[in-house]
Amino acid sequence: MSPTRRALLSSATLGAVGALAGCLGGADEPESESVQRRASGTDTDPTVLKVRNPDGDAVLVDGAETDGAGDPLSIGRELVTSADRAASLLVAGGVADADRRRVRSFLDETNFDAETVYVARAGVYSCQRLHIDSVSWQPQRVEYEYCRELRPPDEACEAGTRVALALIFRLPVVLDGRLSGSGSSGMSPCQTTATDYAVIDGNATVPGNETAIDEGGDAA
Repeated sequence: MSPTRRALLSSATLGAVGALAGCLGGADEPESESVQRRASGTDTDPTVLKVRNPDGDAVLVDGAETDGAGDPLSIGRELVTSADRAASLLVAGGVADADRRRVRSFLDETNFDAETVYVARAGVYSCQRLHIDSVSWQPQRVEYEYCRELRPPDEACEAGTRVALALIFRLPVVLDGRLSGSGSSGMSPCQTTATDYAVIDGNATVPGNETAIDEGGDAA
């Protein structure tokens, strides 16, 4: 028996819908994979600001949130995705004025249409500094690799004393502001370094060089 006209029309309609669905799926999947690739990556020469606070437990505090006593909450780790949020980040008391200016300039110069700032809190001994080897990111997660080395002998430090350190990364990608995980791995001392010194007297306080301190740079 030959198929009816209604059966033929029904078959043709289902075939057209199936073909359209196939086209839509094929176009959508590569774009999703492309977005995923753009949201994941590694920078082996990261743009990062290292700022320490020798007189406090935090470097950055939240100007929009306070604790029960009305004091700004300290910021541990966060993805900063807008200029408005960056403007609400404040530098804690005890941070040098030069570093305050560096933080503000760093945040103000970030293009949040193409970049994301990642803030992480770390601890370090006063006479040590961190060298950041790389930073990696994926949706809702950021990790970095580092090594420790001695600070230059002309930088003021106090042996055996720990200080608060903030790492402020500028990532070349737009990320969602949600942060579900983070991590870091490192070694001490650095295996390769440009420093030409190896020891600071462990029982002494190094007075430092005022000009070098005021200039900031990679002293953190």
